[in-house]
Amino acid sequence: MKHILLFVFSTLVLNSCNSVKPGDSVLNENVPFREAKNYFVKNNLDAAIDNQKFETQQEFDQVFGMATTMGENGKPTPINFSKEFVVAQIEDPSIQSVSLKPISIRKNSNILEIKYRKVIGENQSYTTQTSMILIIDRKYEGDVNFVEVK
Repeated sequence: MKHILLFVFSTLVLNSCNSVKPGDSVLNENVPFREAKNYFVKNNLDAAIDNQKFETQQEFDQVFGMATTMGENGKPTPINFSKEFVVAQIEDPSIQSVSLKPISIRKNSNILEIKYRKVIGENQSYTTQTSMILIIDRKYEGDVNFVEVK
């Protein structure tokens, strides 16, 4: 009888430790994302911006414009701000060719850690302002932290 009670008690204790309670945060969760294409940084920005998260179409439109091109994939990626939000890494204007490649997004507690790689190319005869725009489902809301991976 003692063995059965001990077994039942230890089982209850172990099960209570494993249960996820409402409000508990997930650690190191992989976050799916889409990369937005065919947008450009408007000329009214002189440097990189402080707020890297866009939650409304109006906020997004203040910084980015649509860059529609010919062809099958020429339309800008659609963004549904009622279900999604956008994070963006915007570089300072440069005469060098720069590309930003997303690697991963992981959610730790309330922080979205976005790892990306920056590739610097040759000098150009004009100035560009490179950006990386990522679309994320609202269920992964959190503060944004971009981490450049060398």
